[in-house]
Amino acid sequence: MQMPRIAALITLIGLASCGPDIEAIPQVSDSMATEMGVEKAQLQRGRDLYMAHCNQCHERVKPAKIDPEYWREILPHMSQNAKLNSAQLQDLQTYLIAAHGTVYQLNLQQ
Repeated sequence: MQMPRIAALITLIGLASCGPDIEAIPQVSDSMATEMGVEKAQLQRGRDLYMAHCNQCHERVKPAKIDPEYWREILPHMSQNAKLNSAQLQDLQTYLIAAHGTVYQLNLQQ
């Protein structure tokens, strides 16, 4: 009688691993830059800013956990707190939107 339960558990674990990894902090890739229509260097600058600044005031929120429209809404305020300039804000926002889309395998064209 235990075997069906074990098989069901293994199936559930297998299905869960097929979904998006919303805890991911995606590395910048050529395909991410191509999908976004930006230079890879801009995305890397954004990721570097995310890694360096976004845990100074709070726990680092994973890119996939926030909808791109909400990132656009909240980042200007948070970037002021982090003392980022407008170019840095743009790089950060572009990376977070690209990372969100990468996790969910979305079409990233802006």
